[in-house]
Amino acid sequence: MASAFVSLVSLCALTSQAVILHRRDLMLGPSECPSMFVAVFSRKDDAKRRAVLRKLWVNDASVFDGTGPVDVMYKQAQKQGWPTIQANFAICRGDGEVPKSLQEEEDTYSDLLLLDCDEGYGDGTLTRKTLAAMQAFRDAGFQQQLFMKIDDDTFVARRRLCAAVQQSAPDLRSLETSYMGVVTGGDPEKPAIPHRERSSQFFEPPAVYPNATYPPSMEGGPGYILGRGLLQRVLESGAPQRHMLWVEDKAVGVWVHDVEESGGNVNWVNVAGTDGYSRWRDHGTWGEYPYVLRHHLTEEQVACMTAIAIEDNPNRPVDGCFKGLG
Repeated sequence: MASAFVSLVSLCALTSQAVILHRRDLMLGPSECPSMFVAVFSRKDDAKRRAVLRKLWVNDASVFDGTGPVDVMYKQAQKQGWPTIQANFAICRGDGEVPKSLQEEEDTYSDLLLLDCDEGYGDGTLTRKTLAAMQAFRDAGFQQQLFMKIDDDTFVARRRLCAAVQQSAPDLRSLETSYMGVVTGGDPEKPAIPHRERSSQFFEPPAVYPNATYPPSMEGGPGYILGRGLLQRVLESGAPQRHMLWVEDKAVGVWVHDVEESGGNVNWVNVAGTDGYSRWRDHGTWGEYPYVLRHHLTEEQVACMTAIAIEDNPNRPVDGCFKGLG
């Protein structure tokens, strides 16, 4: 009962802020960003990483010195742009117990989204966590126009992402039906193929997904965005229950494909980014930097790139953030 109370308090505290943001968005001008909820996937024991990542996801680093109240953190003008972002670290409660240290972290920052799921990657655990985060967004009163799922090792150029959204979803209808991210399997000549090797971290059992290829989807690590209307339609369609794939990002692609197959409109938006495994270009200046979403980084590298993004000097070199990569 205590752990359930913790989750309820956390979600209720955030709900009032979400409603305020949504009402403000009704009056936003064309040059402003829509409201967005971000589920940053984390784990119970990753408090040190979260402490660094708050510089990217919540506020300017200066308000996280341990002396400022939570309301000050949320009211501080963010230097990175897109002030209507509300980010929560999504964490599975597993057995339902919330460690004292995690409770203290939540009491301090009020930015943890505690979910009824088990942590993991294979056997569909990450897919179930993703579904739990989507359901929490729908059911807990969050009112943002966009939902984003992202890994905690991804850097996001927030101003640039906002600009990409504004350009590709200029009206409410296109925003509501948007599916945005780094597209994979979008080339009909080169569709994504399920991994059938049991040793692969991307193993997809034929019994779970028998098709020879996947429909197009967004890569999971760099993060993807669903419009509120599309997310609600996915959940109401029952597609997640019918297609609980083991590979999370491909599962979401199948769910979206189901919506399209049933006559739903989807606004596909390809965002400049990389998974960080097979390709990257991390040199040159900030003005030349090609990625809006850059996955597979340490928290120190994310913090370094965040500082560059805040400065927003097109002549600032980025090479120093990536020493040791290659």
